[in-house]
Order: sequence, then structure tokens, then C-alpha cells
Amino acid sequence: MVYFLLYPIALVVFRIMLGILGRLKSEGEYNVPRTGPVLYCPNHLSDSDPPTLFVCLPRRAWYVGKSDLATTPFLGAVLKHCRVIFIKRDSADRKALRLSENVLRRGEPLVIFPEGRCAQQGRMLPVQPGAVLLSYRTGAPIVPVGLRNTNKVLPYGKLRPRFSPAQVRVIFGKPIDPKDYAHLKKSDAMSAMLSALTAALSDLSGLEPAKTGDSVPVKA
Repeated sequence: MVYFLLYPIALVVFRIMLGILGRLKSEGEYNVPRTGPVLYCPNHLSDSDPPTLFVCLPRRAWYVGKSDLATTPFLGAVLKHCRVIFIKRDSADRKALRLSENVLRRGEPLVIFPEGRCAQQGRMLPVQPGAVLLSYRTGAPIVPVGLRNTNKVLPYGKLRPRFSPAQVRVIFGKPIDPKDYAHLKKSDAMSAMLSALTAALSDLSGLEPAKTGDSVPVKA
């Protein structure tokens, strides 16, 4: 009930705010499957990324967010009623993964930031394998999403939004379908999907990918 009451209000507020501060532009929505499960996987630049996506997503979605948010005063209480699955970062949080898998098996969209945290150095962080694992296990296609200049509206570590000198852009890329990798062994398929997601995010966001030596190994 709380979600359905807050959704239209938040949509209008964030749309106006981002339209004014960032001249928000969204493109490539035709790449998002109209029905069935889908994993939106954006790069992560700023705490303004979730509301930016919220405004632009062509289909309402669940979000995977860090567990720290659940204990944040007021915000945590709101998010608990707003389709957010809290996950313990840098750990095998099986409960969060199970809940995420259930969302996808019901045919609903899910947002997960595959880098796991905000990139602060002007290049992407290593893409974690969690989203690829969910895609492989559920058959849900991954839609890479490039976010540009969201950190100009809300720089990392700041609480007050500002006018961005560059336009904020959200770019939906072509889906990465696990069916296209079905002929490979699980470990090879996941590694190939992880490489494809990393390349797509780098291209869509305009950011340099993480160095090869920083890559996260994929476990079968």
C-alpha cells in the first residue's frame, strides 16, 4: 500500500528535479523486453542513480540495495515498503539472492548495480558476478544501462543536489540473453556474459573499464 501511494508522488518529484538540475534524457527504451523477467544492470556513479533510473525505467522494477540503507533513519523505513531487496555487500547473501531470483521467476524486472558500489576514480569498478548468476539461473535477459553525469547532479559523498554542467543521460543497451550462451559450460557461459556486460557498460557509460588484473573471478 505504501509503495502504491508513494510511487506517483516520487515519480513527479524526481522527474521535475532531474529535469531541472540535469536536463535528463533517456534513450534506447526499445531494447527493454516488454514482458517477462529482465535484469536492469546500470553502472554506478552517484547516490542519485536509483532515482534517475526510477524516473526512466519503462517498466516498474524491484531494486537490490546495500543493507546499510535499511538502518538509515526514515529512508530505511520507507525503502522497506518500496520493493527494495537489501543485500550484504561483499558476501554471499543467499537470502537476498533467493528473493531476487523469486522476483525474476515471477516475471518482474529487477535493478542491480553490478559494480556493487559507486565508482569514484573516473573508470568502472570490476563487475561482480551476482547479476550474471541470476540471469543464468532464471533465464532473465540482462539489459545494460549506461548512466552519464549523474555524479554532476550529486557528487559522491554529498547530500545536496546541484545543477549539472553536462546533461544527465540514461542509455538502455541491447539485452544480453543467457540463451545465447547455453552451448557453453556454466563457468564459461558466465565468464562470457560477464565480459559482455563489462564491455557494454563501458561503451554505454563512456567510462574506462576496470583493469584486467582487478577482475572478480567467476565461480561455477
